[in-house]
Parts: sequence; structure tokens; C-alpha cells
Amino acid sequence: MPYPAAPVRPERNEIGGLVFDDPYQWLEDDDGDGVAAWQRAQDELARSRVHAWPHYDRLAARVGELVEQMDARNLVVPVWHGPRWFRGRIPDGRDLMVLEVADDVTGPWRTVIDLNDSSTGGTPLRISPQPSPDGRLLAYTLDASGLELPELKVIEIDTGKVLLDGVPQQRPGLVTWLPDSTAFFYMATATPIHPAAPPSVHTSGPGRTPGPASASGTSSSEAAARLPLRWRLFFHRIGQPPPTEPEPLDIPHMYAIPKISRDGRWAIIQVDHLRPRPHFLARLDEHPGPGTDKPSWHWREFITDPEHLYKGVLTGDSYVAVTTAGAARGRLVRIPLDTPGDPDTWIELIPGGDAVLTGVTQAGDRLVLGELVDTVSRIRVLGLDGEEFAQVPLPGPGSVSSVAQGVIALGVMDQVIACEDAITFAYTSYTQSPTVYHYALGTGVLTKLQGADHTLPGLATTRIWATSADGTPVPCTLVHRADLDRSRPQPTLIHAYGGFNVAEPASYLGPLAAFVEAGGVYAHAHVRGGGEFGLQWWEAGRLHAKQNSFDDLYAIAEQLIADGTTTPDRLALQGASNGGLLAGVAATQRPDLWRAVVCSAPKLDLMRVARDPVGAAATLPEYGNPNDPADAPVLMSYSPYHHVRPGTPYPAILLDAGANDPRCPAWHSRKFAARTQAATTSLLPVLLRVWPGVGHGGASWSTVVEQQAFWLAFVMRELDLAPVMD
Repeated sequence: MPYPAAPVRPERNEIGGLVFDDPYQWLEDDDGDGVAAWQRAQDELARSRVHAWPHYDRLAARVGELVEQMDARNLVVPVWHGPRWFRGRIPDGRDLMVLEVADDVTGPWRTVIDLNDSSTGGTPLRISPQPSPDGRLLAYTLDASGLELPELKVIEIDTGKVLLDGVPQQRPGLVTWLPDSTAFFYMATATPIHPAAPPSVHTSGPGRTPGPASASGTSSSEAAARLPLRWRLFFHRIGQPPPTEPEPLDIPHMYAIPKISRDGRWAIIQVDHLRPRPHFLARLDEHPGPGTDKPSWHWREFITDPEHLYKGVLTGDSYVAVTTAGAARGRLVRIPLDTPGDPDTWIELIPGGDAVLTGVTQAGDRLVLGELVDTVSRIRVLGLDGEEFAQVPLPGPGSVSSVAQGVIALGVMDQVIACEDAITFAYTSYTQSPTVYHYALGTGVLTKLQGADHTLPGLATTRIWATSADGTPVPCTLVHRADLDRSRPQPTLIHAYGGFNVAEPASYLGPLAAFVEAGGVYAHAHVRGGGEFGLQWWEAGRLHAKQNSFDDLYAIAEQLIADGTTTPDRLALQGASNGGLLAGVAATQRPDLWRAVVCSAPKLDLMRVARDPVGAAATLPEYGNPNDPADAPVLMSYSPYHHVRPGTPYPAILLDAGANDPRCPAWHSRKFAARTQAATTSLLPVLLRVWPGVGHGGASWSTVVEQQAFWLAFVMRELDLAPVMD
């Protein structure tokens, strides 16, 4: 193809003890000489290639139909705050979210904030709302164009009066109100520090929980993190000027969130988004109260074990948590606030077993426990002593999530949202569109709140197993038409993620239904690095063991080829974010396996990730630090950009990035595109699409739908699969 010319300008690098030349380092600079023009030319080439497919308009229309059928615009799970319920949705004909409030979970609803009215020139806006416990005030952060540089504001909900219009710190968020609604804690970043600087990790103290540790006394994830962003805790009282000084805490991780007990007596600081733990604890009712300029509570260390997760809630004078200490898939324990370091004082409420315990929350006098059983969700209602009262009746085997997308980030996400006497959640499966439910704990009544209840008839779902390079069995779920001729190879699309302890259970096909109904086989691979099968499954696919994720994927692809499901020239792969890295590695390590590969929002140069503070903060704990001589050779061994080999017949590749993405910046895709376009000897295209105004998410509704149609059209064109006609 006539690719835009990319001059080779080698620059010498010495990172982590490795020395190498980078021919396209100049493409890292968004404002560099010729970069913008080169990117525009690449974008025009990609659009002209994909849009020239004769079936593009039909597929785009079908994707739009499928998205509308699933009612995804309205699928934000309602949240209860005091006497009021809050939800977000995107009205028909609009692109951005509207935040609404109601006195009852079923409505009627009225608008509090309409981002469509706040947007200038169609700029995508994203809101993270946190109403006060009495439902009277609203704290929210507002981010423009996916840049992840939000502003923090507070308004009166009924009058719209602005009570706080910004704070001095960068990246404010994670607001947690005091129960009396007079003040709140929030996290924000101070001045970024160099990503190679060593972290300040507490390795001893009265609350240190016994557990395995590295020789240095710090966990591998924290030693890798290196704190590229410095997070601090701030306290703001309504009616006073915004704070300029943080709480006197040395937070030992780049991720932290404050949480407060329901009775307002206790606060914890939960640190780490991968292995969460309540690292700090304070008794809030010891402070002088309203009217004082400065609170006087004292923070002390609580649970500082960095090797296991402790994810739970404060109840009375104890912390009830799911923990992997003593059970790789989790167990439920009650930890006294006074003796966290003495496991003999802990009370086990639910022992470890085959189910992965995803988290626990409190609703009134009940605990609600989330679980995954062979990638299928289960929700149990327990007493505060662990006695089981009920199992929430779900519509079928599928996934429950608080975000309606069938994804569960085990480190930070609860599967349900709790109020005083009920829970709300979203349920979905491969063939059932996401639906939001309200479950009353007292009566056991399950009520549908919203969702189209759209189903995909005539589909079959099967599970296959492949054996990875080290002998580990790895599962993959296949979805296809029940009448599909499986006696001969068919176009097949593998999707995988495999990272950050994120579980991807069954989720509605949505736009992918266009691929399946046209005769394709959708293969959902559950590779190591994800959270589907507990701590060991995650650990076996991260840091120095990351190659296992890739080997798992290859084993599944080879199994699909061996059993006649598909052939390499009819096999495609798609992954986003961490899955985008996986797709990039697969394209360079095993180009022979694929006809087409889609890398969405990927990181592809793992040796220079530390140049971006947000990207480094998101990456280093999971992959390792290229500035560390122990990690650098491992990262270099699979970093996709560094393994592009001249004279290789690469598959068709689509690199799909957001221009404003701070986590996986577009320069990764630019550099990889230039190097692969120059290296490939096949006649298959290597395309780069960078979407303006898009971050790591945070796009307008119409752009999200267009992105789905674009990459799916690329895949279906390469696999010679046309959308079904009416």
C-alpha cells in the first residue's frame, strides 16, 4: 500500500541497562515537526480503505441497530444516597450523559446536570458524580475530551448554587462524604515525581499482616510501581476555602481511595487498585466537629500486607473483607480494628473454595457477597455473622456488574450497589442484553428497572479448553449460530484481555452480533492475567510471568485450528487497552496465526512508557518498570514495537487509538504503524486510526458507535464475511 513516508531518525536509548536505537522516536511528540500531518495522512488512508468496503454502510447501520436494541444509552445502575436515587443516561438524539435524580428508584426522574448543554462545540465530557449522603449536595468531577484532568465542583442539587468551583490540585476525584454531609475527603495528585524514584513503602508497623514478601520487604507490584504520580489525601469542609495542605499521610501507592463507615466513626484509606487493602485507619468522631478549621483525627496503619487483597467494609468496630490471605480465590473474614496484625483474632465467615469471591458490601443489616463460579456470577445475601439468608435469583448463567458492561475489576469494583434494604445491579449474558435490576432484601422480590431485555435467538454457546505451553488448561467460550456448519472452517474472531486482575465474564455481544449472525464464530478467551480464576490466575500472567498470557492465547488459536473451527487465513484477534498490548504481541510473536489483528488503545513500546506519568502509573504495577534492570530484559523480550522484523509477512493490522488518551497515548500506535509498514512483506494493510477528542474512553456516544463499526468492518472485510441483508 502507498503508506505515508516515515523518515528513519535513529535515537540512542539506554534504559534499565539496555542500549538500543529507536528509529521512530520522533513520532512520540504530538507537536513534533511533521507528526500531525503524518498522522492525518495515516488516518485518511485507514478511513479510505475501510469505508471503501462495499458492505461498510450496511454494517454500520446494523451496528447502530444492535446498540439501540440493547438500550445501552440508559444503562447506568441507579445509586441511592439518603432519600434520593441518582442515575445517568444518554437521551435519544444526544451524545453526552444527563445526570438525573428521583425520590424513588422507579422515578419520576428530573435532570440535575446535562452535559450536552455544558459542552462547547461538541467537546466530549465525562462526569463522575458523588451525591452527599443526605441527597442535598452533589460533588462531581468533570473531564473534557478524555484527558483525565478533571475539575472538582460542588453544587446544591435543588437550586444549582455552586458551593465549590475547583481546587488547587491536579486530577481531583474519589470524593467520600462524611455521613453528616458537611465535608468530604478527596484524592488528588501533587507534583509528579520521576518514575524511577523508589516508592515509600511501609513494611512494618502495628497493623502489618503476616504474608509472603520479597527479599526487600516490599511487594513486587509496589516495587514496580515507583510512584510516577504522587497521590495525596485532602479534606474539604463545605463553606470554607478549598484546602491547600494534604492530610499528613505518606501514601505508599499511586492509587488510593478514602472510605467511611456508615456510622461515621471510622475512615480508612484503601490503597492499590490491584491488591486493595485498608492501609490507614482513623477514628473520625475524635475530631472537634463542624466550625473548626482543621480536623484533629489521627491516622494509623491498619493492614499493610501488600501481597494479598483485603476488599471490604467497615461494620461496627471491625472490617469485614474478602481476602486472598489463606485462600487464592478469596475467603470472607471479620478483622477487629484493634488487632489487624493478629490473624488469631480474625473470624472466618466464609471459607475459601472453588468460587472466586469478588467483593462484599453492606446493605442495612445484611452483607452482600459477590462471586464468580467458572466465570458465572453468583450473588449471596448473608447476615453480619456470615449466615446465608438468600441467593439472588438471576435470569440465567451470566454476569452481574455495577457498570452494566459485564466487566469486573476485582481490585476496585463491587458487583452490586447497595442501599439500606436493597441492591441494584446489571445482569447480562452473551445472548441477553444488559438489564438493570433492583432486589429487595426483605421480600426477595427482583424488579427490572431498565433495559430492553433484547435477546439474540438461535445462538449456541460452548466451552473449549486448550493446553498452554506450560501445561496449564485454558478455557475459551465460543458463540455462534446454532445452525452454523461446524464441519468446515469458519471465520473466527478471538477476543482476550488477560490483565490487571480484571474478570471478563459473559457479556452481551451487542455489535459483535453482526459478526456472529453473518456466520462468524466469536471466541472469548479467558487467558491468565485476568481475574476469572483468582489470585494465582492473575499472578501467572503479570510482571515476569506475562508471557503466559500470550502463550495461553496461542494455545487457544492453535486448538481452534486443530479442531477445524477455523484456519489462520480465517482467524482474527481483537483486544483493547491491556488486550491491545496482547494483540500487538501476538502480531509480532506469532504473525503466522492471524489474518487480521485489531489493537485498540494499546501500549506497544514498553521501554519508554515511563515518559507519560498517567500511562506509567497505570502500567508499571502490572508489567514492571523498564528503568529497573531486573524488569527491563523481560519487558524487552515481548515489547511489540521492538520485535517488528523487516522481511516478515505480517497480518492485516488496525491500530485504533484516542488522540487524548493519557493511559495508552497515541504515540505507541504511531511508532508501531511506521515500523510495521516499513517491515511487512505481505500485501495486507497496516492501518492507523487516531480518533480526535477521544481518551481512554470518554468519547461521545456517536463516536463510540462509529469506533465499533469501524474496527468490525476492518475484520469482516479481511475475513471475507459480509453482514446479513434484510
